[in-house]
Amino acid sequence: MENSDANEASGTPRIDIVTGKASLATNVQFRFGTRTIQATGSAADRCHPNVLLLRIEQTFVQYAIQFLFQVLSTVTGSWIESKFPEWFLPERIVLKFQKLNWEEEFDNELIAYHKLQPIQGLTIPKLFGITQYNNTRALILSDIGGYCVATPEGAVLDEQDMRPLTYHAFKSLHDLGVSHGDAKLDNFHLVIDDGKDKIMIVDLESADYEQTEEELAYTAKTKTNFVMRQYDNHLECMKHDCVLLPKRPLRA
Repeated sequence: MENSDANEASGTPRIDIVTGKASLATNVQFRFGTRTIQATGSAADRCHPNVLLLRIEQTFVQYAIQFLFQVLSTVTGSWIESKFPEWFLPERIVLKFQKLNWEEEFDNELIAYHKLQPIQGLTIPKLFGITQYNNTRALILSDIGGYCVATPEGAVLDEQDMRPLTYHAFKSLHDLGVSHGDAKLDNFHLVIDDGKDKIMIVDLESADYEQTEEELAYTAKTKTNFVMRQYDNHLECMKHDCVLLPKRPLRA
């Protein structure tokens, strides 16, 4: 998925959504399958130090190997990518490592990604695989880009435009039997995909799989209402703090 509004997830400092301070770049190295990944980046923000936004740095040899795998994939189709996902990673990725004593939550998020495989890269990030980072488990995810709805840049739509986008995102999960369990604004990103606005959802650690179809249909509406109340309050707070950006038309 190409996104023209992707944030700069490179080695440059990143502004914290809470403090407004820039987080420092860091060098990261981990093993994924047959490949050693070297990357630079920084934490997403102060509230999510376990989420690293990275830009992969490759040697000439790695470029050559990756090109070879891409050529082979034209013959084998998706089979070779499923066997060697490490050689099909985009330049920008997200590394989300397990929090201390959060084994169950990490396992639950992994289950959610498997259940939601049909909408990976569409409504939620794409899961490339699992690795070890600093002696703990970590998910390798796509960088969905866009802007977190909890930031001024992500809150540029009117409520009547934001509401159907949010409902569609919830319904996409619910159609596959999954209910998002942590409906905070910072778990929603306003993304432009093929010139159109949409909402993508992150953080599936609290996902729930026990609701019936009727319950999920009801929950999609109630959670949308809950997020919209947060959104309206957030707009008022940003207006008071003089950081609210002008609204723009919906890109549909």
